[in-house]
Amino acid sequence: MDVVYLEKADPESLRILREGLPSPVRIAVIAREDAERRPERARGVEVLIAGLVPRRFLEAADRLHTLVIPYAGVPRRTRSLLADFPALRVLNSHFNADDAAEHAWALLLAAAKRVVASDALLRRADWSARYGEPSRSLNGGTLLVVGYGAIGRRVARYARAFGMRVLAVNRSGGSDPGVDRLEPVERLDDLLPEADAVVVALPDTPRTERIFSGDSLARMKRGALLVNVGRGSAVDETALYAALEEGRLGAAGIDTWWRYPTSRDEARTTPPSGRPFHRLPNVVMTPHRASHVEERERKRMRSLNEILRAIAAGKPPRPVDRKEWY
Repeated sequence: MDVVYLEKADPESLRILREGLPSPVRIAVIAREDAERRPERARGVEVLIAGLVPRRFLEAADRLHTLVIPYAGVPRRTRSLLADFPALRVLNSHFNADDAAEHAWALLLAAAKRVVASDALLRRADWSARYGEPSRSLNGGTLLVVGYGAIGRRVARYARAFGMRVLAVNRSGGSDPGVDRLEPVERLDDLLPEADAVVVALPDTPRTERIFSGDSLARMKRGALLVNVGRGSAVDETALYAALEEGRLGAAGIDTWWRYPTSRDEARTTPPSGRPFHRLPNVVMTPHRASHVEERERKRMRSLNEILRAIAAGKPPRPVDRKEWY
């Protein structure tokens, strides 16, 4: 099985990717620029590992049957391209699920305990936070996980340690021992009034875009907390800003945004939103770094190694649903 890896990788990461694979699996590493210049290198390739894929490379791939996205979700540009390749199986890697769930809880706790605002004051020798607005207690409350996938299941598991009742929504609902109640996403508005805290772990798909509208946010308990580690597109930024500014929501922790720098040159000058969330004391902000952890690439390679083993054994993971793009 001939595999091409179109992402950057250091020698140790590549060693992990190749470790223990059956001998018929051969992996070539090709720079994206080279793939665009020399699409003929796609001939004979059966599995491609890439997030953003050059069209000419796909067109020249005469034996390609599987595209592995080396992270969760499918970029919009790639989704548009794949419409012309309907037979291609698409797989995701969820290597970052544990770290994203940990980050969700870091944001949730920081928001509930007013950590950022208190820290900023005490750095100025100002102790007023000790006597001001109280923190929120999570123990015994209700957590709603929106997007009960690889990340959401871990978020729910951690909630048990806080003695929380856990509700969740996914595409189809059903039952799951990890939560007290699992409903289809169409029931989201029915569950929002019960939640003291909401963690959003949704992918960017047509179905999830602005699933948290002004009406949805208005259904949440006054003073409830919201954390987003999924995609910014799931939440209406104007409605969220208004709910936080007016105090209808108690606080928010945001890791995924609506605006991103397009180059490293823009990394220090790009506001993450058209709204001034940075001015709100009840917001905890991080720059989409939930999976930016030590050993990140090693974790990614171990996940990709498992996926390649499964493909070679004829037992690939569940493919991405092309209607839902997840």
